[in-house]
Amino acid sequence: MDTPFVPHLAGGWRCQSASRAPLGWTLMELMVAMTIVGLLATLAWPQYRQQQRQARRSDARAALQQVLIDQNRYRSEHPQYASSLSELGWTGEQSAQGHYQLKITHADTNSHTTEAWPLGTQSLDTDCRPLRLHWQDAATWIPSSGTDTQTDGARCWPQ
Repeated sequence: MDTPFVPHLAGGWRCQSASRAPLGWTLMELMVAMTIVGLLATLAWPQYRQQQRQARRSDARAALQQVLIDQNRYRSEHPQYASSLSELGWTGEQSAQGHYQLKITHADTNSHTTEAWPLGTQSLDTDCRPLRLHWQDAATWIPSSGTDTQTDGARCWPQ
């Protein structure tokens, strides 16, 4: 004889069908979980995008430093620094990853300045627009960003 009641550890009898755990999630549990995931994604997305923009600055810094190397090589063979990227042998004006457009804004016999302006979604990086590298005299380089040509107040050039 098969009985629907089984002995319970605490004493007495319990219905066998009541001991089964329900399978799956209820609609309410699913809605609460989805709300929590959505809220976390909404809070995290802007911070994630800002981190992406900060990481992409390395593309501009690397390109500016490459221009500096190319300028010094060019200057060793010419009376002054190059006034355009094409004089340095560059075929385009974009950084290696394409997040910045480069432009030599100043060049004479003793100094040169190159700026990197953000392109596309990177243009939302207003703190470091533009990134700038100025070289003067024999060995003085001044990294700067934004409107101030002498300092990096936004800390776009890590120490």
